[in-house]
Amino acid sequence: MERLDEDSADLAFLEENLKKTEKLTENMTSMLNVFDDRLVRLEASILPIHKSTQTLTKLVDNIDKTRNSVVEIIGYFDLVEREEVTIKKGPKGNDLDSYLSSIGKCNKAMEVLGAMSLKSSEKIIGQLKQILKAAMLQLEDLFRLWLTERSNPIEPLSFISKKLEIPGIPSAPSKNLATLSSYLAITGPELGYTSEFFKVYIDVRSNYLVKSLTMLAQASISTAEKRSTPVYEKGTCGFNSYTDAVLMMFMTEYGVAEKILPSEYVSSSFRDTIQPSLENFVEIGKTLNNRVKKNMQTDIYLTFDMMETLNTRMGTFEEIFKLAGKKDTAFGDLLHSLRAVAIRSFPEFLDEIKSHPTKTSGLPNDATVHELTITTLQHLKRLTDYPEAVESTLLTLGDGNWNASEKDPNFSRDRNGRIPGNAVMKHYFADILECLAQSLDSKARTYKKPALTSIFLLNNYYYILKSIRTQFMSVLDPEVESKFDKMVKKWNDAYQDTWKSCFSNLMDYTWVRGGALKTTLGSNEKQTVKEKFKNFNTEFDELYKAHKGYAMPDPELRNQVIRDIRGVLIPMYNRFLEK
Repeated sequence: MERLDEDSADLAFLEENLKKTEKLTENMTSMLNVFDDRLVRLEASILPIHKSTQTLTKLVDNIDKTRNSVVEIIGYFDLVEREEVTIKKGPKGNDLDSYLSSIGKCNKAMEVLGAMSLKSSEKIIGQLKQILKAAMLQLEDLFRLWLTERSNPIEPLSFISKKLEIPGIPSAPSKNLATLSSYLAITGPELGYTSEFFKVYIDVRSNYLVKSLTMLAQASISTAEKRSTPVYEKGTCGFNSYTDAVLMMFMTEYGVAEKILPSEYVSSSFRDTIQPSLENFVEIGKTLNNRVKKNMQTDIYLTFDMMETLNTRMGTFEEIFKLAGKKDTAFGDLLHSLRAVAIRSFPEFLDEIKSHPTKTSGLPNDATVHELTITTLQHLKRLTDYPEAVESTLLTLGDGNWNASEKDPNFSRDRNGRIPGNAVMKHYFADILECLAQSLDSKARTYKKPALTSIFLLNNYYYILKSIRTQFMSVLDPEVESKFDKMVKKWNDAYQDTWKSCFSNLMDYTWVRGGALKTTLGSNEKQTVKEKFKNFNTEFDELYKAHKGYAMPDPELRNQVIRDIRGVLIPMYNRFLEK
């Protein structure tokens, strides 16, 4: 029961509190409704003000932007005065960025003012164009200055002799020059100015190449004119070194152009840069070749030397012409002129042997080796120093121009019916020696004494045979050696025959009386023997005296001939004396 009373009391307390809470809620609701009414009225009052404030803010922003634009435009009108001095002075040292920045400002000003189409800006735009043109000229001058500073002439021979590469332009200066050339190539047209910086490059670098190569060009001429030997010796002309220098400098120059110039300018600029030096090179080659034309007998080997040099380096020349985008016609003319002179030399030399004068006054009195033999063999030996040039030229010369090579049934060809280079060279050498032999035979007939004829031909043929064996075995067929070997033996025998009249006094005589060998001689028989000794001694002394005045310059040949004579004379003399 007590528990129930307590619960009833709690319930009554809760009901009382609920009533108080409901009252409070009603009061709060009433207050919130009042606030809501007030907020609606406040919003209705503030919203127009807010919208006006936004409009004013936008207006202020537009005014600020307009004011800034006006200030900027006014600044463009003053820009000419501010930047003109800077641009006319040009960049300071290597500080290119600030100068390019100044150009950029002027360019932007010109674009902005031009877009506005204001009459008042026309004068300023004109001034800006003049300033920008001056700036481009300044940059071209700077490009020339920097490039010239790195283009001092060198002595290429000092690098070639030490097997060093020809120096180009170092990396840092090349980078600065590349930046400058790229800016001129791209920005110039945008500013309405077509820069000719590439012409500056061509002018400076072509001058550098010409000056660097001048000394070697002059040396090529002077070494050919002032040589120490009457006949040109291989490699003594400076043309070979000159050629190497030209090629090495050209290849280096292409690398320089690649680093400095925009790619679209490299090939044409490289071609025009090397052109003056290439023309000088061709002119030097033609000058040397013209000298050869006037001195064919002594200087033709210079032409072969030049041909061999150019042929050996033809691959590099072709690479350079490919890089330049064009093969030089003058260079082709040089090769043609060299080949023309070389071709002319072969039949001319053959004709010189055939037409060599046969005069008694021109023959050596001592029957020694003739000068024609010596010079002919020397000529052939020098030709072997230039096998490629000689073989290619002889093949170009073709059939029937020095001799009817193709009509020779023994003349060998390859499986395609072509004449191999070594075969045509062998055939030419064989024809030269054949022609020489005929000329020597003709000259020998003018001697009045058989001994002189024999010794003369023996000396000359032995000289030819020995030269074949020591120098020309690789360029002559074995039949040629065999032929001259037989000729040497023939004229050795002929020379032995000139002693027969002397030897005949020693012929073996046997006196017989009544079918028995006589052991004693009568006075007439003794006198006959004395006469034979006397005649032998007289003829021997005369022959010895005469033949002692003849020449046999080769010690091996001389010893062989003496052995042959002794081999006949001494046994005959001893037998006769014993009898």
